[in-house]
Amino acid sequence: MTQADPIDRCIHLRSTLVGPWPTGSRERGTGGDMRAIPRRMGLLVLAALQGCATTAPIERPESMAPHLRALAASGGGSGSPSPARAAALPDPSGSEEVELSSFLAYADARAPVLLVARSTRSRASAARAAAAPWLPANPEVSLAVGPRLGIAGTGVDVQASVTQQFFIAGERGLRLAAADRQRDLTDAEIEQLRWAVHCDVHAAFHRALVQRDRALLAARILAFQEEVLRIVERQIRAGETAGLTQRLTQAEVAQARQVTVAATQSYLSARIQLAQLSGWPVARPPIPIGAVDTPREPPALEALLATARQQLPSLRTRDAAVREARARVAVADRESWPQPTVGLQYQREGNPTSEGPYHTVLGVLSVPIPSFQRNQGERARSRADVRVAEAEVAAALSLLDGQVALAHSEVASAARRLHSYGTEVLPRFEENLVLLRRSFELGEIDVLALSIGRERFLRIQSDALDAQLDYFVALANLERTVGVDLWRDDHSPEASP
Repeated sequence: MTQADPIDRCIHLRSTLVGPWPTGSRERGTGGDMRAIPRRMGLLVLAALQGCATTAPIERPESMAPHLRALAASGGGSGSPSPARAAALPDPSGSEEVELSSFLAYADARAPVLLVARSTRSRASAARAAAAPWLPANPEVSLAVGPRLGIAGTGVDVQASVTQQFFIAGERGLRLAAADRQRDLTDAEIEQLRWAVHCDVHAAFHRALVQRDRALLAARILAFQEEVLRIVERQIRAGETAGLTQRLTQAEVAQARQVTVAATQSYLSARIQLAQLSGWPVARPPIPIGAVDTPREPPALEALLATARQQLPSLRTRDAAVREARARVAVADRESWPQPTVGLQYQREGNPTSEGPYHTVLGVLSVPIPSFQRNQGERARSRADVRVAEAEVAAALSLLDGQVALAHSEVASAARRLHSYGTEVLPRFEENLVLLRRSFELGEIDVLALSIGRERFLRIQSDALDAQLDYFVALANLERTVGVDLWRDDHSPEASP
C-alpha cells in the first residue's frame, strides 16, 4: 500500500464534486464590487426574478472591512483551520442564510472529502494493532505417539513439545513507532486536505457573493430598460417619437431579461457548488450573506515566504512522509535479524522389559542462520521510499519560493486593477443611469445614444466584476500556497475594526 493513496483518493473525490483545483487563471462571468448599488435594489431583484429562474431572496447587509492577520514575522497563524472559530454550526434545515465564518466551520465538519479523509485514520490504527502483539508468532505444540516393537515385546513411545518464537532485536517497538509515524502522516494528509477545502470554500463563498452582485446588476439594468420602455410608450402616445423607437426599446428589454435569467442561474449554480463542497443539502443551497472584501495589497513577499516554510500543510505532509519512510527502514533492518525459537520437549520411550519406560525432558533452542534471506527486498524498498520522500521535500522547497512569488504578484496585480477604477466611477453607476434616463426623457439624447451610454457604464461595471473575481481567485491561490488566512474570515456586521 502506498502512503499517498488516501490523500489521492480524497483529492480525486473533491475534483469529482467541484471540479479542478482553482488556479490563478481568469474565470469569466463572475466577480466584481457592487457597493455602489443601493440597498433598495434587492427589492428590484425580487420583482425581476419572479418570472425568471427560481432562487432565494437576495440579501445584502453591510459589513465591516476585513482585517489583516499576523503572519510569521509577528507570530503568524496556523495553516490548519480550527472548527472552534464558530460557536455553533449552522442548521441547513432552518435558514439557508449563512456567514462565512459559520460556513467554514460547517465545511470543516461535513465536507464529503474530509469525511473520507478522516476515515483513513482507521488504517493507522490497524497498523498499530498489527504491531501490538508481544510475540511474533503463536506457540506451537506438537505430540507424537507410536508403538515400540522389539524382541522382548511391544512398548509405547510418546513425544510432546511446546515452542515459542521470540523477538530479540526490538522489532515490536520499531513496528509500533512506524505505526505512529503512519498515524502522523495520515493526520498531516488530513490537515493538508482540510486546508485545501478551507481555501476552496473561502473562494467559492466570495464567488457566490460576486455572482449575487452580478444578479443585482442584471436586475437593475432590466428595471432601467423597463423604465425607458414606459417613457417611449408615453412619448409615442403623445406623438413625440416614431414607432421604431419602441421596437428597439422592446428588444433591449428582452435582452436585459435574458441576461437577468443567466445571472440568476449563475448565482444559483455558485450556491449549489458551495453546497457540494461543504456537504450542505443541495435541495436548500446556502445563501451567503455579507459583502465582498475590499481589495488590498498582499503582505510583503519576504513575510509570506517565511510563513509558507513554517505553515504550509503540504510541507508538513512531506516531512511526515520522510519520517514514516525512515521508520519503515528501521523496521526492515531489524527484521533481518534472526528470531530464535525456544521450547521444551518431553519424550517417553516405552520399554517392554522389567526396567519400564524411560522419560526424557529436553530444552530446545533453534536459531535461523541469516545466510540467504536477510529481508533484502523490504530493506531496499524502504530505502527507496526514503529517497523518493526526501526528493519530494527538496523539490517542494525549491519550487515554493517561485509559487509564492507568482501568487503574490497575481494578487497585487488584481488589487491594482480594482484600485485603478477609482472611487468616483463605480459608486456612481446608479446615478449615471438616472442621468441617462432623465436626458432621454427630456429629449436631450435619442434611444441609440441612450443605449450606447448604458452599454458603456455597464461595460465598466462588468469589467470591475471580472477584475474582482480575478482578485479572489488569486487570493485563494496565494492563501493555499502560503498556508494561512491573510485576512479575517468574519464578514458579519458585528465585526469590530
